Formats: sequence, structure tokens, C-alpha cells
Amino acid sequence: MKDRPLEEFLAALAAPTPTPGGGSVSALAGALSVALSRMVAGLARGKPGYEGVESELAGLEAKARNVQARLEALIDEDARAYEAVMAARRLPKSTEAEKASRVEAMQAAYRTATEVPLETMERSLEALELAETAAKMGNRGAVTDAAVAILLAEAAIRGASLNARVNLESIRDESFRTDAEARLVGLLQRAEALGHAAMAYVEGRI
Repeated sequence: MKDRPLEEFLAALAAPTPTPGGGSVSALAGALSVALSRMVAGLARGKPGYEGVESELAGLEAKARNVQARLEALIDEDARAYEAVMAARRLPKSTEAEKASRVEAMQAAYRTATEVPLETMERSLEALELAETAAKMGNRGAVTDAAVAILLAEAAIRGASLNARVNLESIRDESFRTDAEARLVGLLQRAEALGHAAMAYVEGRI
């Protein structure tokens, strides 16, 4: 999906089909956030007045490339995860053996469909951290671009959390559910605190 031209991707998104959907868009929002942070940092690198943060800006770029690449991959992975759920739902259930096999396949698919958005949340939290660094150390004339990066990362985290939560409801493994819910809540809490602090900093620079 990520390798499609933008117009084609948007057409696929607008089509009356389940995928790509909100999970893919959340991953895309995270990737866009990282790209903006890279721009803000890049506009400062090698420029007078930013000599003291040159190493931090170089470190941001090195980390951001990997985070962005992973979020781009998650655009496709999210769509495939939900397609696996739908495929499992269509499995035959005429006999007890078929029913058992179908349940097992559905549970495995729902686990993956939960884990993918949870990773999107994790990578998007990293995107939010990068956006905060870009806001503080990047080009001062591009601080509003850093603000958009912050907002995109927050949207990615919240959007992915909804996908994770709705799929989690279908999982029967209580241990998995408990661990995943704790992971989800922790990520949301960290994102809320970081996002609030980062936007407060940006607003102080505008």
C-alpha cells in the first residue's frame, strides 16, 4: 500500500472495502510526523546558531530514518492483519473439527490484529519524541511544522489504540488481554504527558 501513488492510495481508502482503514492511516500519520521532524531538524543542520545541537540533530536523523521506515511498513501490515481476520471468519464451520480450526485461526488473527496497532503506537510514541526534539532543537522558523508533527504523532497513537482495543475484545486469552491492555494504557499515558509538554513548548515559541 505504501508504494502506491498518493492518489491511488486515497482512492483505495475511500473505496467501500474494509482495508486499508483507520489502522493503516494511523501508521501513515506516524510516518508523516517523522518526515516532518526530519525536515525541521534538517533545516537547522549545518546552519549558524545551531552548532551546539548539531550532534543531537544528526542523532535525530539517524533514528528517524528507521522509525519512519517501520511505520511505512506498518501501513501494509495493518491491512494484512485485518484481511487475515476476515479470511478466518470465512473458514468453514460445518463440523466440530472445522469449528475448532476456525476458532483457532480467528484467535491467531485477532492477536496479530492487536499486536500490529500496538506496535504502531510504540513507533508513533517514538515519532512524538522526535517531534519534541525537533521543536526544541530544530529550525526556529519551522516550529509550526514541528507542531504538526506532534499532532500527527498524537493522532497516530490514539487511532492505533482504538484498533488495538477493538480487536482485543475478541481475544479469549486472558493473560494476553491483560498484558496488551496494560501496554496500551501505558503508551497512552506517556503520549498524553509528552504531547502536552511538547505543544506547550511550541506555543511558547510562536
